[in-house]
Amino acid sequence: MYKILIVEDDSALRFIYSKKKVWSDCGFCIEDQASNGKDALALIEKKKYDLILTDIQMSFIDGIELLREMRSKNIQSEVVLVSSYDEFEYARQGLVLGAADYILKPAEDNKLREMLLRVKEKLDSKQEIAKEIAKEIKAAAKSLGIAVPEEGMVYNICRYFSDNSDRIITLEEMSEAFGFSKDYFGKLFKTHMGVSFNSFYSAVKIEKAKSLLKTGNYKNYEISDMLGYSTVDYFSKIFKEMTGVTPTQFKTHNE
Repeated sequence: MYKILIVEDDSALRFIYSKKKVWSDCGFCIEDQASNGKDALALIEKKKYDLILTDIQMSFIDGIELLREMRSKNIQSEVVLVSSYDEFEYARQGLVLGAADYILKPAEDNKLREMLLRVKEKLDSKQEIAKEIAKEIKAAAKSLGIAVPEEGMVYNICRYFSDNSDRIITLEEMSEAFGFSKDYFGKLFKTHMGVSFNSFYSAVKIEKAKSLLKTGNYKNYEISDMLGYSTVDYFSKIFKEMTGVTPTQFKTHNE
């Protein structure tokens, strides 16, 4: 089941939420509850939730600020904003920050069910994409002779690449995320992975390129741009060095 964090300053409403069956009926469970945005943020930083259902008007940190803080920390849980007031500005701000939905309280079960099913569809899709990305990362590791265990530094490194596959990753950013200096983390990376950061990242990007080419939906230059290569010629050069064929030849062979 997908895990929910309820953020609501009304204790009576939190109790009502806890007794509803609609959550389990739609494939969700209430994992935790928080009475304000500050406590919620502390929980979110320590634990992963699939959905945050948060009131907007709260003490310390309101729902909009909570969402803003989450996104600034790259926490990508789905967020649904709840308000007693039907105000467009709340909905607009939430959508700009990536909220999945906006509902009015007290929400009837049928409204909650409609919202939950919409969110579940998004989460199911994200889960499938995550599985495909994990396959790409493992394939990249395998091409370099790296075995990926279920835990430890190698696993954590591969997980980081999986979780951040939708953007360009730098050694500086990754070393900061792991709590090390750039130089030390570079050495640590090579010790555990057996290859340099750049070599591993190139393999990851080429595996992603293969997946994109197989769809037949993208031109070579589009894939080159998506993967952060300076020119399509350079992308083609690296692709051929690592696969033995050009992107066009690979695409033709897999049509």
